[in-house]
Amino acid sequence: MNKYQFICGSGKLDTSVEKSGQGWRVTIGESVYEIDPIHNGLFAIANGERRLFAAGVKHKGIYYIDLGRVQLELTEASDAASIGVADEQHKVKDKVFAPMPGRVVKVLVSVCDEVKERQQLIIVEAMKMENPVSAPAAGKVKAIHFAQGDQVDTESPLVELELP
Repeated sequence: MNKYQFICGSGKLDTSVEKSGQGWRVTIGESVYEIDPIHNGLFAIANGERRLFAAGVKHKGIYYIDLGRVQLELTEASDAASIGVADEQHKVKDKVFAPMPGRVVKVLVSVCDEVKERQQLIIVEAMKMENPVSAPAAGKVKAIHFAQGDQVDTESPLVELELP
């Protein structure tokens, strides 16, 4: 079983995913969903008496999911993404980038602070979810380019580190 916790606004949402026969059992808060594959990217999703069908396909590392009225695009989080590195071009250890465009809701460090690898530096809100952005390496905070309330993208570094 894999367990996850999402920060949504000021609350936390506990989730889990476990294998169940040929499909999966997904628990989100108090709700349980049974997801069963039907055929070639078509899935049945049941929650009690409610049942819907979803189509999913993977293309160039992106999962496209069609739920009828809602279409989703998902990518798998890598270790780099989980520590706040947006993509391959942002794997420079002395610069820290937002994982997605959003708004800075909290700056957790100051210039000259010593930080550890994976220490949270900034919280970025995107799509009403708070995303902690962490240090890719240990070092000293050399510069902070954004303040609380600023809009950020994935192209400009949020923080620069001085590496030992």
